[in-house]
Amino acid sequence: MQRPPLDFRGYAAIAMAVLLSFAYGLQMYATVPAFGILQEEFSLDLTQIGLLVSIWFLGYAVAHVPAGFAAAAWGIKRVAVWGAFALAVSTFLFVVADGYPMMVISRLLGGLAMSFMAGAAFPLATAWAPPKHARLVVGGLVNGVGFTGGSALGLYLWTILIDSYGWRQATLVAAVVSLVIAVAAVFFVSTPDFLGGLDGGHFTWKSTGEVFRSRSIWAIGIGSICGYGALFTVSQLGPGYVEAQFGFSASSAGLLGALMLLLGIPAALISGVIADRASSFLPTLWIPAGLLVVMLLVLPFIEGSLLWVALPLIGILGSMYFSPATVAHAEYPGEISPQNYSTAFGLVLSLGNVGAFLFPYIYSVSVGYVGPRWGWMVLGVISAVAWFGFFFATEPRGPRGGTSVRIVESAAAETATPSSAR
Repeated sequence: MQRPPLDFRGYAAIAMAVLLSFAYGLQMYATVPAFGILQEEFSLDLTQIGLLVSIWFLGYAVAHVPAGFAAAAWGIKRVAVWGAFALAVSTFLFVVADGYPMMVISRLLGGLAMSFMAGAAFPLATAWAPPKHARLVVGGLVNGVGFTGGSALGLYLWTILIDSYGWRQATLVAAVVSLVIAVAAVFFVSTPDFLGGLDGGHFTWKSTGEVFRSRSIWAIGIGSICGYGALFTVSQLGPGYVEAQFGFSASSAGLLGALMLLLGIPAALISGVIADRASSFLPTLWIPAGLLVVMLLVLPFIEGSLLWVALPLIGILGSMYFSPATVAHAEYPGEISPQNYSTAFGLVLSLGNVGAFLFPYIYSVSVGYVGPRWGWMVLGVISAVAWFGFFFATEPRGPRGGTSVRIVESAAAETATPSSAR
């Protein structure tokens, strides 16, 4: 079937993918500026604060593949909508938390809900995006403008809101924003008629097996440990680090953290354009991820005004890596069919989020042995090992890869091929 030009449904669906991504980025980071207050109010130590960061990513990691199964079985729209409502509930739970256990449960539920939202938003945008601009749309708009924009807003604006109104009231605002977006998803999320496998009823173990047999998807996921671990750990613990170790004010530390994410927006857009036009796909992953590893290794030696360069550079490199990584599932059309986009995307994120889950906790434990500065070196060494995973993937573009630079249009033929035939 010929892919038709984008119509209102397509533009609305892409816009909703951006908003869903914005919503979970906001929920993830809106509570981060409150961690210092919570530490005093509930007498928490650094390890407990590290767990509040890590537990979100534990939920985020373990639920990605099940979210892919759910998308194949029930359709992307149901997964997106229910995930958005569950996320709003998790944030409301944080608002009313009367102790540390409830906060941990809230963060865990938030991570679980985010995995379902991400598992729907990115494949939804991949399906609707024009093939020549898929990486710009998915990596640049959904990831860069949506997720990174929401994260930056949560990290900086919510610092001001928490200082002005208190952490419960500020978190309530973030929950309401998520709830509004969940309601909008009910009306504006839709899947394209020209691409089958996204509306549910397509889950089979035989079909799903193609994801787990893909060496490249596994390799990209393992390599992603360094990218996810570095970006999300530094962006959440970095502001507290510069405040405690170098005397930054709370507002300056918050601004520095927000700058990491804000600069990631144009970086993601630029990286999306590069990934659309590059003759090879894998270098768009391992080059920025490798530079992230280098930044972690040198961060213990950086202090003072140079931190205003180093931390934003980590945000830029993280976004430049994350942008093409979000479309990796569509780079292997000979291995991954559309109904398994969410599962393949989920596998990459599940593996990558091993770093996002473990790194904050490893850092907080390492601080007790080697100090706050050298804790970054510990993470850098672990990241360097994971980075080599990228080199076990097959390059999908060019004569050796056997596929085109563009997402293959023939995927539209899936509308005529039931998953049970696979």
